Amino acid sequence: MGSETEGSFFDSNCINCWSVPRCCSTSLLYSFAQRSDTTVLDEPLYANYLRLTCLPRPYREQVLAAQNPDGNAVVSEQLLSARGHGGSSGSRPVLYAKHMGKHKIGLGPELFRRAQHVVLVREPYGVLQSFSNVLEPTQQELGYTALLEIVSELRVLGRRPIVVSSDELVREPAGVLRALCAALGLAWEPTMLSWPAGPKPYDGLWADWWYKNTHKSTGFDAEVRDARKPLPVHLKPLLAETYPLYDMLSRQAIRPVRDTVPRPLGIFAPDGAGDDNAHAAKTVSSSSPSAAAAAAAPTSPQNEFQSPGVGGKHPGGTHVYVQDPRNEDVLIGIRDGVSGRFELVWRPHARVSVLDSGYMLGDGVWEGIRLHQGVLYLSEEHFERLFEGAKAVDMDLGLSRQQLQQLVYDTVDANGMSSGVHIRLMVTRGLKPTPYQNPNITIGMPTIVIVPEHKEPSPVPREVGIRLFTVHVRRGPPDVQDPGWNSHSKLNCIAACIQANKAGADEALMLDPQGFVATCNSTNFFIVRKGEVWAPSPRHQLRGITRARVQELCRDNDIPCRETDFYLTQVYSADEAFVTGTFAGVIPVVQVDGRVIGSGRRGPMAARLQQLHAAFVDSYCATGRRVLD
Repeated sequence: MGSETEGSFFDSNCINCWSVPRCCSTSLLYSFAQRSDTTVLDEPLYANYLRLTCLPRPYREQVLAAQNPDGNAVVSEQLLSARGHGGSSGSRPVLYAKHMGKHKIGLGPELFRRAQHVVLVREPYGVLQSFSNVLEPTQQELGYTALLEIVSELRVLGRRPIVVSSDELVREPAGVLRALCAALGLAWEPTMLSWPAGPKPYDGLWADWWYKNTHKSTGFDAEVRDARKPLPVHLKPLLAETYPLYDMLSRQAIRPVRDTVPRPLGIFAPDGAGDDNAHAAKTVSSSSPSAAAAAAAPTSPQNEFQSPGVGGKHPGGTHVYVQDPRNEDVLIGIRDGVSGRFELVWRPHARVSVLDSGYMLGDGVWEGIRLHQGVLYLSEEHFERLFEGAKAVDMDLGLSRQQLQQLVYDTVDANGMSSGVHIRLMVTRGLKPTPYQNPNITIGMPTIVIVPEHKEPSPVPREVGIRLFTVHVRRGPPDVQDPGWNSHSKLNCIAACIQANKAGADEALMLDPQGFVATCNSTNFFIVRKGEVWAPSPRHQLRGITRARVQELCRDNDIPCRETDFYLTQVYSADEAFVTGTFAGVIPVVQVDGRVIGSGRRGPMAARLQQLHAAFVDSYCATGRRVLD
């Protein structure tokens, strides 16, 4: 098929895919080779690149001898040739050529004017991490600038660039390939989803250096993710320089045609070094997730803690954590509510609009979730509470619980995370055209942000305990703001926290409107009297998930436990007190308003519940990932 364009023949059957390295470009080549109508070429312009740059490669001389080193001759003789005059290749009229973006050096305009072009791009942290295992990365070697030049040239020609996100292709191969075929004017063929393992007759001479893991693969596989490792310090400036280029490209990527059948939950697997398609290969390395996590573990002393909210002034607090330098480079998952696109963004470049409802109004809901042994702990309860809160404030997320859970797993898997991880899942109402509170003017769907962090709780509060201070700020009734909502509007709790900080305590103890003990500003509160665990009435506190689990552990282990109203007097005279939370687990309280609780140390009930809860976490996560209904 062809048409006359600007005096020269345009051949829609000549498809050129330009990419950065380590971008599953070979997997995409294999995918197109499975089509009934397509012939493929593997980097026919490589010799042209080597000739003009004089860069060394182990196979340099072989490539220069095997390929025509004149790029423009390759274009006219192999890519456009008879095809450009309406010819065909028998039963396979489509030609698909794989190129690195940097290979366009020295080419004239003919190829871009007379053929179709696809730009394949991958998030640069993963590219740098993988490429640096083989060669020293430079901006020239990566080729992001070359891809932007191609996009710009196509726009000058009045053509809309076809940009494909490699990361999205790996997550949703069927959906992205359907969209790509539609953009190219090709019929969708399901055979594109798989291919036989092993070397291919159309592989380039460099396959032994770059395609080892790809040769083990039999298809795109969203279940396999790179083990994210700390990037060498000397590559950080290149990453910072490259990210804006990637951002400009990725925002133009085609949207996948969504699968109607839910995908299985992913598994964590380490990266395959020395492979152009390591993050797309179906074969899982023998290295274990725990080994990969250990290899990437921070080298800083484990007694260096960060105490949020108190400026590091107090050794206690329920959210004191072990600092981990890996968090500087995590990927953050962001679902843009206007475009509907989900992207994994390097933390220094993760951002939402200043006109987002969450930023302007605190209009949103959130969850804190633990990842242990590769499993989201109590995911059913967390997603139920999130969706319940979203529905209460009339917010439609635009996806199911299972789909949102998969986005969270996609995010932690892309970061190579397994245990010792805390995730903040935030959903806001979305973008506003102007600062105004009415939800009716919101543009598009809610914004979703997934922030995973390597975040081990400090052992100090678990052993030493924390101090509470009863504040004047009360927990309000449901007709003011339902305390059961885990909402972004946290000023009530923040005001309480400020007063506790000023009093030199670790957290605030809050009363309900009648003066009964209700909850803490970020955890749920319990006391122990004569061997019985007391929990405040749930009327004026968040429906704590760890709180409910501890109550269930009490029942299962014949520990008396009840919900009841009680006053501060009963707190001061309690035998023990403790708080619970997703991040905190079970933390003893040793002092309230300057009164020592019990012995002033962690009591036997708190210690027992800590052990029971830790054992339950292990047993829950040992059964593997659960698919939500």
